[in-house]
Amino acid sequence: MPSISDGLFAGRAGIQSHGAAISVVSDNVANANTVGFKASRAEFTDLLAGSISGAGAANLTAGSGSNVQAIRPIFNQGTFEITGRGLDLGINGDGFFMVDNAGARYYTRAGNFKIDTDGTLLNQNGYTVLGFPSNGAGGLQSLNVNQATLDNVETTAVTIGGNLDAGAASVPLANIPPAPLTFANLSNTATYSTFLDVYDSLGDPHTMTIYYFKTPTAGEWEAYAYVDAGEVLGGTAGEPFQVGTTTMTFGGDGQRTAVPPTGIDITMNPVPWSNGSNAGNYTLSMERFTQFSSPSGINSITQDGEGAGNIVSFSVDGDGKLFALLDNGQSSIIGTIALSTFASPEDLQRVGGSLFVETTTSGEPVVGQANTGKLGSIASGSLELSTVDLASDFIKIITLQRGFQGSSRVIQSIDQLLNEIISLAG
Repeated sequence: MPSISDGLFAGRAGIQSHGAAISVVSDNVANANTVGFKASRAEFTDLLAGSISGAGAANLTAGSGSNVQAIRPIFNQGTFEITGRGLDLGINGDGFFMVDNAGARYYTRAGNFKIDTDGTLLNQNGYTVLGFPSNGAGGLQSLNVNQATLDNVETTAVTIGGNLDAGAASVPLANIPPAPLTFANLSNTATYSTFLDVYDSLGDPHTMTIYYFKTPTAGEWEAYAYVDAGEVLGGTAGEPFQVGTTTMTFGGDGQRTAVPPTGIDITMNPVPWSNGSNAGNYTLSMERFTQFSSPSGINSITQDGEGAGNIVSFSVDGDGKLFALLDNGQSSIIGTIALSTFASPEDLQRVGGSLFVETTTSGEPVVGQANTGKLGSIASGSLELSTVDLASDFIKIITLQRGFQGSSRVIQSIDQLLNEIISLAG
């Protein structure tokens, strides 16, 4: 049968449970600025000691205080802080990033990632971030930026558009091209010239100069394309090496006549570059040229080549695809960052470092790509902030403090009553 002394144990239980709850709220407050942190709450249950029965009355159950049965994380969506950093990632919706440390797998909402000296993508704890590499076998692996494809795109087609001055003086046929053939003579003799870079199979650029000569025949122009012979196998540096030539004719309306059906004016001879790259094979189109009585000029130059690039930054799209951005304007996909979800994420075990591990009650992880199934999307250049509500937690501390003080006062009051009983016994 319960006695007055049982109130001491109820008071003690109240102090312990309210103290534990205050610790939970204090932990929330301490993590108000922790990336990806999920606030927790203490869940109280009552404790039973025994029952009091009376004649003709229902049994009355006497309690022995309270107990914190569970500390439950609340997986609400946090707000995002826009950082602009390509490797700062947030999850908009359900899911966890997966990281690995010596074979042990962890789950986290904190997406402030970094890259180590070996090029491996890591989280803030130094654990490898798991995903699906673009050149992998399909299973979860670490992602390494050194796997980015840095291949160049070799130039194969060049298109030039512009105007050639109809009022320019013509060049005698004997001087087209001039002799001796030097870049200086070409520049001094040509009616107009322009240059562009073309790229070989190794990504090296080569400057190609095109010289335009107006012939004595009305509406007729000769175009010659050269590169430096020093960049050609067996050539001499500083000397012109001809890679192609064409004749353009214009009608009285200033438009080209007799344009090749394919639009290609020059199919250049393969250029045997001296750097060991494959011989260059280019086509040159000048279909967009006109001849009006205005200064010669180029309106547009396009070519389909890009030099080999170096990684300058990274980006991640909403599906979790990780790209390396190169200084040649290209991008190369490294892989896809994986996400996972659980049947009961609240039953994951918190282990510190913004990490969780699965438990028997959380269920097995369902692994996939962002924006598929129940998995949320990736917000690149953003971090998910802590879900702690400081105002709410401070109010909760006040109520818990009152409960703690009340339990302490119960013990104090019972102590006084016990003293009275002892004094009566004396």
